[in-house]
Amino acid sequence: MKKNSVCKTGNSGMESSQKPFKRRALLMGGGVFASMLLVHPTNLLAQAERSDGPRRINLSGRQRMLIQRAGKFVCLAYQNPDPAPLLAAAAETLALHQTTEAGLKDGDDELGLEPETNASVLSALTRANNAFAPYGQTIRDAIEGRRVEQEHLQAISDLNGPALADMDAAVNLIERVYKSAELSEQMAMLINISGRQRMFTQRLVLLLCLSRSGLASSDTREELFRTMNRFNISLNILNRVTPGALRDSKSRPIIERLNSLQGDWAALRERISTTLRITEDGSVEDILHVNERAEELLNRMNAIVLLYEEAAE
Repeated sequence: MKKNSVCKTGNSGMESSQKPFKRRALLMGGGVFASMLLVHPTNLLAQAERSDGPRRINLSGRQRMLIQRAGKFVCLAYQNPDPAPLLAAAAETLALHQTTEAGLKDGDDELGLEPETNASVLSALTRANNAFAPYGQTIRDAIEGRRVEQEHLQAISDLNGPALADMDAAVNLIERVYKSAELSEQMAMLINISGRQRMFTQRLVLLLCLSRSGLASSDTREELFRTMNRFNISLNILNRVTPGALRDSKSRPIIERLNSLQGDWAALRERISTTLRITEDGSVEDILHVNERAEELLNRMNAIVLLYEEAAE
């Protein structure tokens, strides 16, 4: 494998994920579902005047993506003869996850977040962080050991679903709490769903990599196909709901971008299907090619999320 291609795979998407969230100076850059938690009406009213709702939904949703992204890099490192660049990308992903975790609770000027005051949201974030802890520690162990063992990959296979489920529940709750007269129910939903698409791009590569490792659970392949189907469903929802939720001047560029990424998504689906037909003895290059396609789609989806966030402000 060429060293340059590894570095690109390991770092390009993370650079685009970090930059856009350092205030608005930089505009461009960053399948498990859980039921919504019920929130007391007084808690909802307490959040109505806040201005960081769109960004809070966006960044909490980005945490779902980072959970899958960190595991993806470790799994790719397991199959790669030179794991160092991929483990470095995993470490960078964990650092961004930790920074955003703190910002969602305590506020962060660079991220554009105020301190969280809603008790239900704080509890949901704590549950999500507790579920993430053993998963994150597994990834840290691999990074610190500078190599990925089978036990790391098995733990990632076992733990990534529960960590994702609790974070998804927290995002859904944040969407519910922060919708208001200023942030409509439809716009809050669109930010959440478009942000979840970013997560799917990373989850697909992780599931594919786990499937090829021979250490994943028996339903990993089925979950991969379910995730592809969920991406299709969500893309259809975004296309259907966006025109009615936004004025033409704001919906048109989003619809154009959604339409333009259809080709990228079709190419990624085809690449995944082709790679699944290759046995475990296949070259790691084919999975890295899938990852490159997923990184391109991640960047394009991230730009769309930012457009939704901007339109909601």
